[in-house]
Amino acid sequence: MSSAEIHPQVHLPDDANIGAFVVIGEPPRGKKSGELETRIGARAVIRSHTVIYAGNTIGDDFQTGHGVLLREENEIGNNVSIGSHTIVEHHVKI
Repeated sequence: MSSAEIHPQVHLPDDANIGAFVVIGEPPRGKKSGELETRIGARAVIRSHTVIYAGNTIGDDFQTGHGVLLREENEIGNNVSIGSHTIVEHHVKI
């Protein structure tokens, strides 16, 4: 996980593949780092320049393209792929 920034309270599986310049657990405005728990399921592939805000719950076999922005407190199920340069706003269920 070179050059990735992983905040406190982020639960990543050992088999996660994390690209360069990724941020996981970024606190939203008004929250402190580590205040919201973030969970990512098995076999995640998170490509470079992706930012995942805190408070997300993400299932197994999740993957992103490059440059994805995933805002806070979403619920994402298994086998979800989010394409490059996509923005998913907060409080979304997929």
